[in-house]
Amino acid sequence: MSSFRIYQIDHFDPKIVGQKARRQVILYTVLSPILFLIFAIFLMAVKMSMGLLLVIFIPLIAFYIYIFHKLGSKVKKVKTIGEIEFTRTGVRKKIGDSITEYKFETVKKFELRKHIPAVGISGTLSDNFTYILKITFLNSSSESMVVSKQPVDTRLSINIVETMKTLKKIIEPEITIEI
Repeated sequence: MSSFRIYQIDHFDPKIVGQKARRQVILYTVLSPILFLIFAIFLMAVKMSMGLLLVIFIPLIAFYIYIFHKLGSKVKKVKTIGEIEFTRTGVRKKIGDSITEYKFETVKKFELRKHIPAVGISGTLSDNFTYILKITFLNSSSESMVVSKQPVDTRLSINIVETMKTLKKIIEPEITIEI
């Protein structure tokens, strides 16, 4: 069906990294209209000259651009370590030279959670660059990994969420998707 990249996150809990990134995106979106309103209020109500107002607001705008740049750098720090492929019969995970295959009969549950938001021209604030995929097996063991939203093959237009929705229709294990 489709194959997705597996990423390495340099933190003991990848979930925390995603939460921090989402908080920064929220801060960024809240700051946009607030900065614009403050600029307009100072321009009209206080009747400051435009030159003096720009001198005051250039550091704020620079800080705003710095926050946006920092959000984009999180995405660049993520390293690809392997691939996960979903087929009709199971899941094939390849990390380095190691290949592991799981049949759907041995899987109890799939969970897909948002991780790092997509930031920049390529994504909107509601898109995500990565997701956390947790596979729970029938023997109660589980495995979590950070996977890409888009497939390895760029010609395919099916993303990880759509893949999980398709799998939900054709296999028995429970699949939960947090969107």
